[in-house]
Amino acid sequence: MFIILFFEIILNIKYIFNDIVILPFQEILENYSTLANSDILLNNYLDYKIYTEIKIGTPPKKLPVIVNSNLKIFRTKIDCEEISNFDFKKFERYIPKESSSFVNITDIYKMDEYYYFGYSLINESIKLFKDENCLQDIDIKNFQLFTERRDNILNNNYSYLCGEIGLSLSKMTNDQSNLLMKLKSLGIINSTVITIEYNDDKKGIIYIGKFPHEYNKNNYDEKFLKTAYAISTTGLNNKLRLRMDKIYIDDKNFNSYIYLENLGINLNYGLGFILSSEEYFNKILDIFFNKYINLNICKINIIKRGINNNYHIISCEKKIEFKINEFPSLYLFKEEFDYIFELDYKDLFVEIQNYYYFLIIYFPFSNEYIELGKPFLKKYQLSYNPDSTTVHFYITQKKEVNENNLKLNNKMKIILLIGLIFMIFLLGVIFWKKIHHSKRKIRKNEINEDFDYNIPINDI
Repeated sequence: MFIILFFEIILNIKYIFNDIVILPFQEILENYSTLANSDILLNNYLDYKIYTEIKIGTPPKKLPVIVNSNLKIFRTKIDCEEISNFDFKKFERYIPKESSSFVNITDIYKMDEYYYFGYSLINESIKLFKDENCLQDIDIKNFQLFTERRDNILNNNYSYLCGEIGLSLSKMTNDQSNLLMKLKSLGIINSTVITIEYNDDKKGIIYIGKFPHEYNKNNYDEKFLKTAYAISTTGLNNKLRLRMDKIYIDDKNFNSYIYLENLGINLNYGLGFILSSEEYFNKILDIFFNKYINLNICKINIIKRGINNNYHIISCEKKIEFKINEFPSLYLFKEEFDYIFELDYKDLFVEIQNYYYFLIIYFPFSNEYIELGKPFLKKYQLSYNPDSTTVHFYITQKKEVNENNLKLNNKMKIILLIGLIFMIFLLGVIFWKKIHHSKRKIRKNEINEDFDYNIPINDI
């Protein structure tokens, strides 16, 4: 029994630490006031920020590092003014002159072109985690990254408050300051595959270097893994682009489906909501929202950003008359995955101070593509490989398929355990009876066994 349990534990080890790097992340959100506020909603989710922690330098200093989907490099920053409502006190400042592993490549090799961008290219040691509990890390020496500078003079007295790490979902360049390419060139990972997994609504883990069925065999099975090719994008476009085979709305009023003509989507984990195409926005107004707008329950809030950037955000009062559960789901079908993705009202509304905010926002310059951010990526875990420009999805998680089998196995284990206890009891009874029977034979023969057969008969 012990041997069986031992091998079962070995076979069910969840994480294999080789060739993988793990970045635990959390959201950075502004606090909402006592009143619902579309501006704060837009601030939080348009420039959606998640951060991880990375140790840099010798001795290592722990820095908060923003994961930026619009960036391809890794850099440290002197100020982090764009991050509000964040506690920097629990972190340390990185000061290059205090690090024995700091090397300023830009100044040594006179790479003046970097000065014009306000950064220096450096070599430094960093530490990254190898497990989700942050108990095991790896020390990476001579890692190339950029540090912000305010002049063209060598000055290692700069103090850095935070960093930014680029995990762009577009095709990578040969820039060695790119985290994925550097990790691969150093042999720390064998593959540039990325998986973003939300543990709950506010935090999750980014896995780099392995597929889920490789690092989490309990919950993922390779036979359920499907692959689709993304539309390759380069240059300034950092979004992952896919073409769906069908995008449609479930019109419950007429018990029918309404199909969209534009089938392009962008995947963007740096977006906290979904940017709508004009086609979808107009249809969902007609099908669902207009009747509530006419009743003054819902309204369209237009928030300006810049000169011509107007974002249309729908908010609805939390009233009995507002039947949120009747909201028509959005469906996306991808033939290579052989799977229909569904986003319903539970995915597409957030409740703030007795208001429901619709998380699909219309932006006039997003006519062609629906851009899927957190509401989609939190619900459907995707993996992406920049090297092959492929997107991967498990159509069924192993744990879901085996749920019934697991219950059955648990019952079988209980039955086997009861049977084993019964067998041990039965063997104990048999053993006891055998010993007891032997003792009875001894008592029966003990008179003869005490008799001395060497004594002459006449002496008795």
